[in-house]
Amino acid sequence: MKARQFLLIVCGALMLAGCTTTPSAASWEYRTRTTDNPKGKSVLDEYGQSGWKLVSYTAILKDQSGTNFQYQYVFKRPRK
Repeated sequence: MKARQFLLIVCGALMLAGCTTTPSAASWEYRTRTTDNPKGKSVLDEYGQSGWKLVSYTAILKDQSGTNFQYQYVFKRPRK
């Protein structure tokens, strides 16, 4: 019975290792863009047409007033 359990654990570990490795890992390049426009549609359109994908979007306080923000976009695309 213990040999079966050991074999099951080994097989499970091998299957898990096979699922998590990729034969050719992609290499990415990243770019950030900061704007004062909260909607940013033109930024998204511009980078999307060039093959960039949006990864992150963050609002950053510009000053201590709490009402003025800058918006930062992070894009990625496969390295050529």
